[in-house]
Amino acid sequence: MNFEELLNVQEGQKPHRESTPLGSYYRRQVDGKYRYVIDLRPELTDSIVFCEALKQEQQWAARQRGKNQLHYNLHQDSGGLLYEVELEQGHFLTLRSLLEQNPAAVAGKDFVDNIVMPLIEYGSTLNEAGVLHLCFAPNNVFVRKSDNHPFLLTHGSFYKAMSDQRELFAGAEDYVAPEVLAGQEATDCSDVYSMGKLIAFLHEQGDMSFEYKQVVKKATAEDPAKRYKSLDEMRKAIIQMRSMRRSALLMAASLIISLLVVYFYVSSLPETTNVEFVEPAQQQTNDLFTSDELDEDTAFLADTVDLSDDEMMKKAEMIYRKRYQKAADKILSRVYNSKHMGSSEKSFMANSQSMAEELLKVQQELAGEAGLPDGLAGRIGHEIVEQLTQQKQKGLSRNGYIRPEKDE
Repeated sequence: MNFEELLNVQEGQKPHRESTPLGSYYRRQVDGKYRYVIDLRPELTDSIVFCEALKQEQQWAARQRGKNQLHYNLHQDSGGLLYEVELEQGHFLTLRSLLEQNPAAVAGKDFVDNIVMPLIEYGSTLNEAGVLHLCFAPNNVFVRKSDNHPFLLTHGSFYKAMSDQRELFAGAEDYVAPEVLAGQEATDCSDVYSMGKLIAFLHEQGDMSFEYKQVVKKATAEDPAKRYKSLDEMRKAIIQMRSMRRSALLMAASLIISLLVVYFYVSSLPETTNVEFVEPAQQQTNDLFTSDELDEDTAFLADTVDLSDDEMMKKAEMIYRKRYQKAADKILSRVYNSKHMGSSEKSFMANSQSMAEELLKVQQELAGEAGLPDGLAGRIGHEIVEQLTQQKQKGLSRNGYIRPEKDE
């Protein structure tokens, strides 16, 4: 007897059961074959509204060909009372069960993306058809054991006529939007909330990436008006933030490499007579821009009321370029000067990293004020920093920076 046969015998004698919102989920023999079934909770089957809705959804699901939809059959007793859901043939686990059996799976390459993105895309398709899932709880999401492909079984909006929504989602209330549990009308924002909770669950045992952290914070807001309007908008936000993070990393890496080149070039220059540099004192201000400049930009944007979207974007880009170039020039000037270029390598690297972080912070702030997309702002910012870096490198060479002699 091999391991699979032994497992079948053991499960046949004492099957492993798992609690789901619908009922007890386990594997048992059906017509000589092992199938996954759910023993429906009596609290649900006692409701005529639930039973009729489940029958209607089963007929709807049978017509769906989406690769993330599980199909199923319903079993009734001799009195016509529903008591069991039988899933289509296959080897399926709940997402919670998968991670309980193999907690390290979530650390696998692209595991979270391969669960989250297909569910968001399928959820968006459902929403477009007027269907809301409402509960992306880990024990209400199924995965195929062979490849961890995610599936959904039943969808909450089919049961909106039930007076007690808490009964429908018993045991999974933490993954259901507050307005749904309160008996209020569910919307696309309700699915956004539940998806945000699922993403948070997947990161309980590990660090959450920048893009997911930002998205989850907005998606799980108590007030539906403060969330993303739809799953599709949520998906686009993840992609945009991921692109922005990559652009920022590339810009920072490019900047640090440029600074290192200049540093080692200057360090290699021969030592000659000590030349004292006297730099004029520069007045430091906390603000990058004067109130007059801000008023000018505000007035400039006010003139865009009657312009087309393209024209408005061009004006916003023009303002962003002007303001970011000025801010970046001030920040870069702290590195490209005789005092900094003569510092130790350790001090040089620390200041360069701090400068890169400050450039990124200013970029994000100014892009938000100008209403410019983060991806476009990142590309423009990178271009401006490159230009300023080249100018300042040439300035150092032209002014003939000379290292001071060592004291004898």
